[in-house]
Amino acid sequence: MLNNVDLSMTIDKDDYEKQFEIYADKLGYLQRKLRDLEIPVIILFEGWHGSLRGTLVNRLLSALDPRGFRVHSAAKSTCNYKDKPYFAPFWSELPPKGAFSIYNGSWYYRKLENEVSDQSEKNKEKEDRIYYEDINTFERQLTDDGYLIVKLFMHISHQKQKKNWEKLEKIYGKEWHKITSDEEEPRAYDEYYSVYEKMFDATDKNNAAWHVLPAEDLRYAELEIFEVLFAEIESYLSRKEQAAKKLYVHSAPDVPNILNSVNLSVKVDKENYKEELKKYQKRLRTLQFDLYKHRIPAVVVFEGWDASGKGGAIQRLTSFLDPLGYQVIPVGVPNVVEKQYHYLWRFWQHLPKNGEITIFDRSWYGRVLVERVEGFATANEWQRAYREINETEEQWARHGILLAKFWLQIDKDIQYERFQERENNPDKEWKITDEDWRNREKWDKYEIAVNEMLYRTSTDYAPWTVVEANSKYYARLKVLATVVDLFERALKNN
Repeated sequence: MLNNVDLSMTIDKDDYEKQFEIYADKLGYLQRKLRDLEIPVIILFEGWHGSLRGTLVNRLLSALDPRGFRVHSAAKSTCNYKDKPYFAPFWSELPPKGAFSIYNGSWYYRKLENEVSDQSEKNKEKEDRIYYEDINTFERQLTDDGYLIVKLFMHISHQKQKKNWEKLEKIYGKEWHKITSDEEEPRAYDEYYSVYEKMFDATDKNNAAWHVLPAEDLRYAELEIFEVLFAEIESYLSRKEQAAKKLYVHSAPDVPNILNSVNLSVKVDKENYKEELKKYQKRLRTLQFDLYKHRIPAVVVFEGWDASGKGGAIQRLTSFLDPLGYQVIPVGVPNVVEKQYHYLWRFWQHLPKNGEITIFDRSWYGRVLVERVEGFATANEWQRAYREINETEEQWARHGILLAKFWLQIDKDIQYERFQERENNPDKEWKITDEDWRNREKWDKYEIAVNEMLYRTSTDYAPWTVVEANSKYYARLKVLATVVDLFERALKNN
């Protein structure tokens, strides 16, 4: 792509100033329109070191309402997330609906720097966990959810890079973003050139295309940025209008009835339960310390029918754990703030640090369960969620997060008995709501959704464990035994 850019393009100052005022007014209008339509926008500024991207970012910002954007730098963003999966800071920095996020150096930053660095083979192998396919996945998940991503690359010649560098050194001093020593600069430029071309080949997609702009003349580059933004916004609005006219037809896969094969008659007597419970809880306390020592994070997910015993299982799981090393996240209906973002956004906020444990009482699987059955998500949204969830969990697993996912299965009669018990017990009546009874009326629809969820999202790196939960004692022990086994295997292989 770089070869196709004419670096000789310039514009005189008078023409630039006339056009800039017109373009700035138009961009301000489009910003207000996007805000009214609740469309989030992400603009990436990438390019050569010394291409003066910061100056170009500032010129763009002068045309925007400052109440509607945030500016980020990947070099700073990733510093606070060193023990989280790579994309965690970028999920945290997503713009809410109708706002802009502007990156001077984005999620491409570390990948590109690693490609040209002289680190050891061992470190390279570790850093190569950042794949271009992960970047494509991240961008697709956002654009599928309605985000507009505009990717700009500022291209300059090696000669211009040297001149800009000398200029910056005069202003800020010789330590200002030095690439390398003078005699190594030609080699560095060539290396970056090939790395950039590789990046374009791997990540120039229809949903998030690259725009390589000549930046030898900053005035010309500024106007080109405006032109690209106008074209991208207008194209987006046109696609959005066409998509609204399309009807989505869901073709259900041939899903086996997994729940039907669960033996709910299994149980354990109270005496054995107490003995086994204490054994597992003591073992978990030791394993928690070992996970902390080895910096291994873990995520435990609980899903299940209403009154299936999720709360009791979580309580027994955490009873002997050090509270400083775990957190329990109860997940309900997204609040006003959470609705402003991609549905996965709120879960990325609670990922554990290395050596810690996060327990989710309900989770991102609400997208393919309650949101599917109740119609809170469109068919298109919950259908693509299976792939999005698998992709996300795979990234977490590659980072080193241990994933345990439990579906607590009970039959309809047991649920009825537990509902009645809650209603008749003053200490438990807070647990039962009218919504629980309404959900029960849709049992068959939920059962279809659960079977498809289990079938499509149980993977080698994040398998589902279906827990026979008619017997609370049996269910709690199975959960504890499964978590203990997962932690022990991870520590053995560490």
